[in-house]
Amino acid sequence: MKVRRCPHKLIFALLTFSVFVLLGGVASAQGQGYRTLYRFQGGDDGWQPFGVPAVDKDGNIYGTTLNGGANNWGTVFKLTAPRDRGGKWLKTILYNFTAQNQANPCWITMGGEGVLYGIACGQESRGFIWELVPPLSDDGTWKFAILYTFTKDNDGVNPSGKLALDAEGDLFGATELGGDLSCDQEGCGTVFELKRPTKNGGKWHFQVLHTFTESPDGAQPWAGVTFDEKGNLYGTTRGGGTNDWGAVYRLSPPNKNGRGWTESVIYSFDESNEDIISPEGPVAFDSSGNLYGTTPVGGDPNCYDNSCGVVFELAAPARKGRAWTYSTLYAFQGGNDGIDPEGYMVFDSQGNLYSTTYEGGPAQQGTAFRLSPPTGGGAWTETVLHWFPDGNKDGYEPAEGLTWGKWGDLYGVAPYGGINGCLEFDCGTVFELQP
Repeated sequence: MKVRRCPHKLIFALLTFSVFVLLGGVASAQGQGYRTLYRFQGGDDGWQPFGVPAVDKDGNIYGTTLNGGANNWGTVFKLTAPRDRGGKWLKTILYNFTAQNQANPCWITMGGEGVLYGIACGQESRGFIWELVPPLSDDGTWKFAILYTFTKDNDGVNPSGKLALDAEGDLFGATELGGDLSCDQEGCGTVFELKRPTKNGGKWHFQVLHTFTESPDGAQPWAGVTFDEKGNLYGTTRGGGTNDWGAVYRLSPPNKNGRGWTESVIYSFDESNEDIISPEGPVAFDSSGNLYGTTPVGGDPNCYDNSCGVVFELAAPARKGRAWTYSTLYAFQGGNDGIDPEGYMVFDSQGNLYSTTYEGGPAQQGTAFRLSPPTGGGAWTETVLHWFPDGNKDGYEPAEGLTWGKWGDLYGVAPYGGINGCLEFDCGTVFELQP
């Protein structure tokens, strides 16, 4: 199977403490719309935040650190929003993971009543799904529980990406490996559901919705899943598809006859299409039902490292049974505009797309960008909102994208930077962008 693995993939590097080569020179922060909300201090405070933050109705931010905390297995933290923009955010730790569950928490999702759900992807474990329930009083303790532990068998291994919730509060996600263990030795991954218990204190019910089987099916879904308005699930795979270079898939819920979920590949990537292959990020939908995603490679073949990645659109078919129509919205050039887009993308009310790149910018340490649709035909326009300087206190290499929060601002995390001298690569930051 032709799965191209980017050598700088963040999660593997973080969990194995590999050394990164930092490219480019030191530069000062730029752009009045950027603000660092918190710099992690390592040790009990936690270090290397990962994943897109969750935001509650009051604008408070929730996230995870892969490492650190009281037991050095990672933390769940909260940043309490100030009353006024520009005020100080107050950071507290809600939970310290332990050696017993060997966590390294890497994603977080907020459900009803402020309950937090997440994925643990520690190298010493097969991965599990956890829950953190808020206390009834301000001085109470958050209640932690493991909802499901993967067995490295037919259920999958290495869950990745944010969990998605349906209207009933059931959880949906994907595993990179496992499932059919005869598929590429380690398995080609699964899509799963965790169904909420019908009674308080009951057990969550786990079921595999789809087991990937390589070409012409997808293989190795790196990111999580996304719902459309009709309850279908969509995602990307790094391998598989008709051409064995990755795919976009759809899972349709059971019909009235009670059959299982039905999977179909709606687009297969092709090496001959300017080498646009191996998508690793999630997908997003616009108000018309068109789908948007990224590939970390592809586009301009003369770009840094052969290609720098693209943002693409799959236009929804006008009639049932017709094919989705692919188009490249923007191909990154590898200079100031960015390299390797793979994070979560969000829309504003004008149809602009926002996200981050893992590398690129003048210091080659990542960017935050906006893509604006054409007003009268023509191409989408990219604007760099912020580029992350090398080794800077603002943080750098913000791989996982952005989310909306208080005051209509954008929020994200950078796993490196912050307090200079905090461990080998510094300890990471949480940042805010005013678009």
